[in-house]
Amino acid sequence: MIKSVLTCCRVVACLLLPAFFNSAFALDTFDHNLSFTHTLELKPIQSYQIAKSTFLPDRYDDLGLSSYDSLDSNYNDKSCSSYPLSACPTGGKCERCPFNITMYRVYACETPYLQQNETCVCPPKVDTSCANDVCTKYCGNICIDKTCTPSPNQNNCTNGTQKCDNGCCQNTRDCCIPCTDKITSKPANSSYTYCDCTDGDGTKQIKCGCKCDSGYHEKNGTCSSGGICEKDCIVNNCSGYTLSSCPSDKICDSCTPTSSNCSTEAKKYKVTGCKYNKKDTDTYWCSVPMTTDCDTLGYKRTPGSCGNLSQIACPFDTSKVACIDFE
Repeated sequence: MIKSVLTCCRVVACLLLPAFFNSAFALDTFDHNLSFTHTLELKPIQSYQIAKSTFLPDRYDDLGLSSYDSLDSNYNDKSCSSYPLSACPTGGKCERCPFNITMYRVYACETPYLQQNETCVCPPKVDTSCANDVCTKYCGNICIDKTCTPSPNQNNCTNGTQKCDNGCCQNTRDCCIPCTDKITSKPANSSYTYCDCTDGDGTKQIKCGCKCDSGYHEKNGTCSSGGICEKDCIVNNCSGYTLSSCPSDKICDSCTPTSSNCSTEAKKYKVTGCKYNKKDTDTYWCSVPMTTDCDTLGYKRTPGSCGNLSQIACPFDTSKVACIDFE
């Protein structure tokens, strides 16, 4: 600034001196025959201008003229060779060439830009691909700084935990093993059974197994492990079939006990008659009688005629009875 003011003072002095000398110095008429007489008279200047004081602007705000603030500057160099830019780059602090204000040069860069030759560049971009990354500083639309807060561990996991990404690209977090269906298929005539399972997404219902529909039962394994659902059988307890085998001298009927799931037990028997022409003498007391004639055997009475005596029917003809006194 001081040099600029000195320059202005030089210019003002140059402008005032001619007017001052033309008006201030006057010579009397010179007579060679007379003695030399010279009178110097100072007169007020009738017409003059006072140079106005002007404070030159600060650096970079004066169309570039302040770059010539030295008395030794070369004011005739108009090449602007040190101003290679036609526009100030993004983030740049620039000054213009004083002889061509459309040409610039960078002298600094705005934060956070970095100067690189005649331009301003952003610092290196940071990777924000982690799930919890939050950009804290931008350069233009480029993220140059970030923070990342790790996700908390998961708990109350039905299937336990396993290591997983903590949201900051580090495999240090305890995460629930995901809940998945325990079975994915079932046999015909059955339905799925469900149970609760908790993982990182909360508590949900998953398929835990299956059961046969009403009227069906499991066969060849369980419903959940490859078995089939077979229609229930008619339950048969074989009531009245008390024998585990048929006596050799008797004729028997057989029956196989069956449950609703079609499982069976060993056959059971009941006697229905006698073999080899034997006669049943006492349901079924099979014997070979001497005769089958009731009168000969003593069964000579008719039913209801025994009074107080015990009545015994003839095994070969129940219309004939014997009256016996067992007392």
